[in-house]
Amino acid sequence: MKEWARLWLLVALIGGIGLALAWPGGGVQADGPGPSPLITGSVHDRQGQPVEGALVTLNGGAEEGPLAQTLTQPDGRYALPLPETVPNPLTVHIERAHFQEADIPLNQAMTESLRNGDSLVLPDTVLLRRIGPAFWVATLIFAVVLVLIATGRLHNTLAALIGATLLFAISYLGPPLREDLFIFDFQGALRYVDWNVIFLIMGMMIVIAVVERTGIFQWLAFMAYRLSGGRTWLLVPILMLVTSFASALLDNVTTMLLMTPITIQIAMAMEINPLAMLMPEVMASNVAGISTLIGTPTNILIGSYGRISFNAFLVNLTPGVLLALVGLIVYTEFIYWQELRTVGKGGI
Repeated sequence: MKEWARLWLLVALIGGIGLALAWPGGGVQADGPGPSPLITGSVHDRQGQPVEGALVTLNGGAEEGPLAQTLTQPDGRYALPLPETVPNPLTVHIERAHFQEADIPLNQAMTESLRNGDSLVLPDTVLLRRIGPAFWVATLIFAVVLVLIATGRLHNTLAALIGATLLFAISYLGPPLREDLFIFDFQGALRYVDWNVIFLIMGMMIVIAVVERTGIFQWLAFMAYRLSGGRTWLLVPILMLVTSFASALLDNVTTMLLMTPITIQIAMAMEINPLAMLMPEVMASNVAGISTLIGTPTNILIGSYGRISFNAFLVNLTPGVLLALVGLIVYTEFIYWQELRTVGKGGI
């Protein structure tokens, strides 16, 4: 009996809910005012790239203030809500730092369409770049940082940090004196940082620090010497292949920092010019490094921006890299023939 009572109670509950939803005035009201009309459009630069963060303002007459304001999204689009009363004339004003301002006047037909409750889609707006004091200040700081790095007066990291600090200082302290001195703020600077690249390089550096302690590169160089039997014309191509394999998995600079000491030891032991072995390794490192996503910082940036996978780099670039390595080996044998034809007298 208890089971039948529970069943009837469940049926009554379901029936009551159904009647409540079906009763006039119950449930969700389908009728009501439609969506308010909008003025939409998109903003791009001359290269067709979307302009993010541009201030879009809807202005009425000269005596009225801004009727509505919004910022463009990452894809360059914007949507302006309309006020309850639509004055005439209307103008859409677009401005952003480092770009020339643009005004889009709305004609009588557009205004009447908005008053009738219809949304308005404006043509794409192209903002032209403005070369002002901020551009020249940023260019000067960039050139000074490059000179400091090239001359070695300061450490690369310290020079870059000083340049970034000057950019922020001018961006925050300059606008009160002159608006054209604004370069970018901290939030804008974060948009230029690719965290995928940062953390990938950081992880690679950790792995390299661990692998370096194992001495595997010294062991590979020693095995290359044993395999060549002291014949330099055979030893150099083998070292080039070892360098190429390492450069495909590690950074080029890191690979050469690991290969250079043992290569110089081998060259001194064999009494030949170390450049005859180091220069082919450097060229092989540059050639083979482009075959993988992590081979060079450039590939890391391209892969992150274009969302290209590791396998895509490997499949599409490896055939050309192998052909380039073959040509590089032939070129090396021809250029360094005088040094490579000598059989090493020493040993390691």
